[in-house]
Amino acid sequence: MADGDKVEMDAICRMETQTKTYCVKIERYSLTKVLTNGNYIVIGAFHLAGVFWGFHFYPNGHRVADTDFISFIIVPLTETSITLGMGIEYEISLLDSKGRDSTVTKKCANSDFRWKGHTYGFGKFMKRIDLEASEFLNDDCLTVKLHLTVIKPSFSDATRKQIIVQSSDLHLHFGGLLESGEGADVTFEIEEEVVRAHRNVLAARSPVFKAQFFGSVMDSKMDKITLEGMRADVFKIVLQYIYTDMLPSELEVSFEMAQHLLVAADRYGLERLKVICGKMLCDNLAVETAASTLVLADQHNCTQLKDVCIEFVASRDVLDAVMDTDGFKHLMSYSSSLLKEILDKGLKQGWSSNFSRQEHNNKTKKMRIF
Repeated sequence: MADGDKVEMDAICRMETQTKTYCVKIERYSLTKVLTNGNYIVIGAFHLAGVFWGFHFYPNGHRVADTDFISFIIVPLTETSITLGMGIEYEISLLDSKGRDSTVTKKCANSDFRWKGHTYGFGKFMKRIDLEASEFLNDDCLTVKLHLTVIKPSFSDATRKQIIVQSSDLHLHFGGLLESGEGADVTFEIEEEVVRAHRNVLAARSPVFKAQFFGSVMDSKMDKITLEGMRADVFKIVLQYIYTDMLPSELEVSFEMAQHLLVAADRYGLERLKVICGKMLCDNLAVETAASTLVLADQHNCTQLKDVCIEFVASRDVLDAVMDTDGFKHLMSYSSSLLKEILDKGLKQGWSSNFSRQEHNNKTKKMRIF
């Protein structure tokens, strides 16, 4: 072939990846130790890249010189032509009591993934005696995270013209509409600031705005609204979310701002934004804020955030410190039912076995629950 001759491609083989993160909490771990060496528990099953996978836990996976190791194994349970030529990468981690990644992590890559029934994983993941003395076994619970990546080829005909689809930029257009105010037909006055918006956009995204602008009671021609009980910066962020379905990328959301946004999201029926704010509060939960966040979650019907707060507060490691905060004093005056939920969660987590009777009585008396 002469230099400069153009080679005609017949096909394009593009390597692609598909990824799955799978977290599982094993409760009452101590009961799993009755399994003999080589026996396992299926702790997960899921589809990824056209393959059905099993995630197996061996409480007594390997024994070496009288030392037992726990094992985690990944098993492809599907045998199809799609599995040929694939490679996999996997990482298995133990999570601490707050769900954070630990230093107990093992990674591996395998380029010879072909057949149903082959196993991948770690036969000697960790000594069982080390696990049982570690922080990862909390209240007889063990939390494991699997991060699995499948690498496989995707083929296309190089002789055919390819159509490239650009990523959606809908949020940019709507964000620009809000910023420019073009066609705006409603004005909000808040903290001496004036904000312009579009009634149809607001009504399409918020059931509260829909009722306000197009309900049978309100005047559908209202064009000026004065807002009370909300900060202007919070309302502007809410509008940004309504128009773009995301928070501003440059926004540094403090714990206090996340609380304000959650209240505003509930006010306007923006359920996804409530969950986003709940996650931000959850990710930054601390002794000083736990009780007040629990009250906030209860007031605004944030079920997931409420459950996280109750579990956090009921933990033996932080309970005494939380009970000394101003937030807990407010919690006591706010709701006796929440205090009872904390007590019930604590009992389920093993207060009765981990605390002496005197300790248990002192805590329940401090909560004023009898």
